[in-house]
Amino acid sequence: MVGLAATVALMAGLGQGVALAQLPSLGGSQGGPPLGVQRIGVLEVTTVVLDGNTLFDIASPVVFNRSEPGDLVPVEVRARQVETHLQQVVSQALQYRNLNGDPEMSEADIRALIQVRMEEINKLPVLLATVGNLPDPRGLLTVIDSDAQYHGLTKLELAEVWHTILEEALQDSLVGRLPGALQQRLRRTGLMILAGLLITLALAGIWQMLGWHKRSLEQRKAEQRLGLTPKLPSPLEDLRSSVWHYTISLDHRLQLVAFLRWLMFWGMAFVWIMALAGVLYQFPQTRRYAVGLFSTPALLLLTWFVTGLINRVANLTIDRIASAWEKNELGSAENIQQKAMRISTITRATKGFKTTVIYLLALLWVLQTLRLAPASLLAVGALAALALSFAAQNLVKDLVNGFLILLEDQYAIGDLVSTGQVTGIVENLNLRITQIRGEDGRLVTLPNSLISQVDNLSRTWSRATIRFDVAYDTPVDHALAVVRHTAQQMGQDPHWGHAILDPMEMLGVEALSHAGITLLLWMRTRPLKQFLVAREFRRRLRLALEQEGIAIGMPHQVLVGDASHATEDPLALGREAHD
Repeated sequence: MVGLAATVALMAGLGQGVALAQLPSLGGSQGGPPLGVQRIGVLEVTTVVLDGNTLFDIASPVVFNRSEPGDLVPVEVRARQVETHLQQVVSQALQYRNLNGDPEMSEADIRALIQVRMEEINKLPVLLATVGNLPDPRGLLTVIDSDAQYHGLTKLELAEVWHTILEEALQDSLVGRLPGALQQRLRRTGLMILAGLLITLALAGIWQMLGWHKRSLEQRKAEQRLGLTPKLPSPLEDLRSSVWHYTISLDHRLQLVAFLRWLMFWGMAFVWIMALAGVLYQFPQTRRYAVGLFSTPALLLLTWFVTGLINRVANLTIDRIASAWEKNELGSAENIQQKAMRISTITRATKGFKTTVIYLLALLWVLQTLRLAPASLLAVGALAALALSFAAQNLVKDLVNGFLILLEDQYAIGDLVSTGQVTGIVENLNLRITQIRGEDGRLVTLPNSLISQVDNLSRTWSRATIRFDVAYDTPVDHALAVVRHTAQQMGQDPHWGHAILDPMEMLGVEALSHAGITLLLWMRTRPLKQFLVAREFRRRLRLALEQEGIAIGMPHQVLVGDASHATEDPLALGREAHD
């Protein structure tokens, strides 16, 4: 009688499973398995859940086309069928206790209302549940060959294991639905909410204090930038923060305070996420929502937090390494300045590359953890491959050329460069692009693959080139002496001497023409100082030439008329035209 009832129940469940299998699944009609189902060889595996608690995994043969499964039952349909039977047993036991039980029954007696036993029907172990003194047991599930193959046990051994798990889970579910358990859950819910409020207030207070300290540090940094003397701290403040002030620089303290405020914000967010999840998890009716609604958002937020934490810690590490590298540089002032520009460029490029790699790895980990449908992943991968097939060639060229630019130190942020038809200051440089600010204010963005030749006008030192013409009849040695004296005076000027490395790198006659005598002067300057030095020198030279009575050269014209007025002496002809 019992075997017949169990067989009928199983056949009814099988019919229901086949009917449900006609519905389209999340995984597509002929794609991979739906969410929550894992395909391993010829088996598909999913979990059985009761009141939000995972009990065990069951397996079924692979169903490749869920729209037309035939005689096969998809594993997710079988799992939902088992879960429905478990819920029905708990509801029946709760109703039985309310109608026939003693209100003062002990917990052990309440647990004894549900018993699970195993019977072998058609050579298959079947797990059945009985409630109290009710004569008809309810079939829970049948252990099939796929289950035994997946778990590596015989069907009888696996049935014994599941028998213990199911009986304990059903009894716990029944006890959890009693009025006394509800009151305990309400008390725990109130404590969770109160604890969340207290922790949030504490974190918010720390966050606000860090905000005040951050504004104080920013004000002190602004005062230092303006050259103002910052207010001296009180003796108590100096005693409390002496180690903080003298072991960490102002910029690093600002970064650390910003990082701690970021941690406090995320701490408050996680406190409430955990509190809400804990509240929902207290009640069997909402436990599934606690797991379902908060598992994926919590995973995303946790991944975002951990990724941001790793990224910020990596930024601090890179800054510390760059700072130590910059402080340990020895040499002249211009070499130290050039090294600082190079370090800044490499630091920014490294941070950008590092951020891309970290977030890309985090995204791949999230996709793998969520077990997205393989069909969707294949579709996204195909689209990504199609897009990369068009852009990969130039992208790889950009990255390789950008890496070589940094490796060979061709130029850095702050250098004055000229490439093609673009001349200006390098404002941004990474592995992908170079951005140059032109003299008219335009920001030109160049892919690194287009930069085949670059002229660096500020590497190590620069040169101010001054060309000017004096009248043809000017004594050359006298003019050179005036230029030499003016250059030496400017090189000895305290205001301009620091910008000039060599006031007369080259001086001499560059050309002779109808405009006069062209003199050339080279002055070696510090990087990017050549334009300021050249402008100031031209101003001084104009005053010196005027004081010495030396005329600036100008083009001459000769009027050809009566041949009797012509002369064979070209110098006389030039002086005549000048007069």
